[in-house]
Amino acid sequence: MSFTLVLNSSNVSNTSTNSSFKYNFIQGGFKVQDMEMCVSSITLPYSFYNVSSYYSNRTFSLIFPTAATTTTIAVTLPEGFYTVTNINNYIQQVCIDYGAYLIDSTGNYVYYQQLVYNTTYYAVQLLLFSVPTTLPTGYSYATAGASGSIYTTSAKLPTTAYTPQFVLASSGSIATIIGFKSGTTYPSAQTTTSQSLLSTLTPVGSTVNSIIMQCSMVYNPCTVPSDVLDSMPINDTAFGSNIIFQPYPNFVSLSNGTFNNFTFSFRDQNLNEI
Repeated sequence: MSFTLVLNSSNVSNTSTNSSFKYNFIQGGFKVQDMEMCVSSITLPYSFYNVSSYYSNRTFSLIFPTAATTTTIAVTLPEGFYTVTNINNYIQQVCIDYGAYLIDSTGNYVYYQQLVYNTTYYAVQLLLFSVPTTLPTGYSYATAGASGSIYTTSAKLPTTAYTPQFVLASSGSIATIIGFKSGTTYPSAQTTTSQSLLSTLTPVGSTVNSIIMQCSMVYNPCTVPSDVLDSMPINDTAFGSNIIFQPYPNFVSLSNGTFNNFTFSFRDQNLNEI
């Protein structure tokens, strides 16, 4: 005899993550003797963030050369799912908010810090450009933003054409997302030479690359922990879409005994709750 069990939002047991479930058997005292379980199908929204307080990976700092010395801006990304392009867009918005840019002859904003993909090397590239000491021909100054006015007049341009610097703290930074070492300033000292720096670590992109399913009734002696039911790839699912999983039946043994309920949870590839 086979049974079909359905888990949905009514079974959520941890409302802070929505990734742990509890199933109560209708009559209670469900007896298991030499039974197996498998996943038939799963539809799961791809809604888990890669940048959040949960992962402690939201922060970095930007240092801009100025006439007086430097101005440091501490940046905290709002929780969300970020690509490198998204992070770079946020950096540009920070520059606008602080007036840390110039405007070229065609009205384009010129930024002096950029993060971009380098697909050739499977890396992220940090570009830092020398900030001019005088306004280039055809350029105009930034407009004061809501948070500051770094390059809004000639008096605020640096006296030496240093590049900005990009700072990753030893904890809480986006270092693993972009593949640069935490606790490091890029470049380590002020320089007048424009910088093109490749990440030295593999950028993880997403903190969740596959999904492990655990069930308290499962006895899977081939794995540690022994309650692993199955593993679900994310493949090419875009953030905000549904992850659809319809595997070939992969039956796993259950522990013998009598159960009033069981718990089920989704974990990442390192068995962290998502």
